[in-house]
Amino acid sequence: MPRTVVVVGAGVVGLSVACKLQESGYNVVIVAENMPCAESRLSTKWASPWAGAHWRAWASNQDTILQQMEIQTYRKMLRMADESPESGISVTQGIELYERAPAEPLWYIDMVDNSSEVPPDSLPEGVEYGLEYKTLLIDVPKYLLYLKSHFESRGGKMHKQAIEHILDAAKYVPGSNANVPLIVVNCTGLGSRNLGGVNDKRLYPIRGQTLLVNAPEAKRTITRIGSEKFSYVIPRGDGTVVIGGSADNNEWDCRPNDKLSRQIISRALELEPALLDSKTLTEQVVSVGVGLRPMREGGVRLEVESIYKEKVGQTNVVHCYGHGGFGFQSSLAFADKVHELVNAL
Repeated sequence: MPRTVVVVGAGVVGLSVACKLQESGYNVVIVAENMPCAESRLSTKWASPWAGAHWRAWASNQDTILQQMEIQTYRKMLRMADESPESGISVTQGIELYERAPAEPLWYIDMVDNSSEVPPDSLPEGVEYGLEYKTLLIDVPKYLLYLKSHFESRGGKMHKQAIEHILDAAKYVPGSNANVPLIVVNCTGLGSRNLGGVNDKRLYPIRGQTLLVNAPEAKRTITRIGSEKFSYVIPRGDGTVVIGGSADNNEWDCRPNDKLSRQIISRALELEPALLDSKTLTEQVVSVGVGLRPMREGGVRLEVESIYKEKVGQTNVVHCYGHGGFGFQSSLAFADKVHELVNAL
C-alpha cells in the first residue's frame, strides 16, 4: 500500500512537489487555503499568481546550492517547453542589462544555452554590461492550472481549506490515525510565519508591483538591474506582457501605488520599444498586481522536523519554503530534493 503524503500549500512549489511525489508512487493529498481557481485568483495571501514569470538566475556566485536548483530547473523546463507546450512554458531570447558590470563572471554564463555578451557599443545609456541567452517564459496562470490538472488527472485530491496548525492537514486524509505513518510537506511560503507548529519569524515579505499590458509585439524578455531598482519586461506568449517591478523589503501593503505604476511604464518603455508609446501603453493596461515574495533570512528552509500534536501524534514534516522571488525558476529541482527527503523517512 503506498504511503500517504499531505502537501500543505498549492503555489508553484507545493504543486511541483505534489506532482513529483505522486509520479513516484506516493498517495498525495493537497491542503491549501489558496489554489489555482477563480476564488483564489486575486488573493494576496499567496505569491505564485503574482509572479512574472521567467527564468533569470537569482543565485549569487557564492550560493552554489541555489545555483544547482536553478540550473536543474532550467534544464527540466527546457524539456517541458519542447515536450509539453500546453504547460505554458516557452522558449525565448533573454537579455540582462547591468548598470554596473559584475565584479566577476556570472556563474551561469556557460551553463545556459546560446549565451553571448552584448557588445559594449550596443548597450543602452547607463548600462555597463549585458548578457543574452536562451531562456524561458512561464505563463503563470496557465502553468499553475497545468500542474493542478496533471495532479488531479492522476487521482490527486485537493482540499481548499485554511488550517491553524501544520498537523491539522492530517484531518483531510481519509482513515489517517496514529497507527498509519503520515508525512506532511510544508510548502506554505510566507504563511509559515504564523502557522502553528512552524511560526518561522525568519520569513519576511518583499513587496512587488507589476502591470499586465496588451503588447503582442513584445517577444523577448529583458531585465535591467541597477543598484536601487530593477525593471523587466516578460511576455506571456498570449499577447499580454508583464512589466515591473519593485522589491520593497518588509512591506506588507498590497494596495497598488499609482506613482509606481507610472514609473514602471516609463522604465519598461526604455527597455523595450516594441511596447509602443507611453500614452498607448497606459491605455493597454489590463491589471495592476501586487504580491509578496516569501523571503527568508538564511535562505530556503529545506529539512525534516518531527512535530507533535495531540490526537495526531508525532509526525515527520518536510519543510520547503522561503523561495523569495525564485520560486518558479527553482521549483522542479526543489521538488526533487523534497522527494529525496521523503524517501529517506
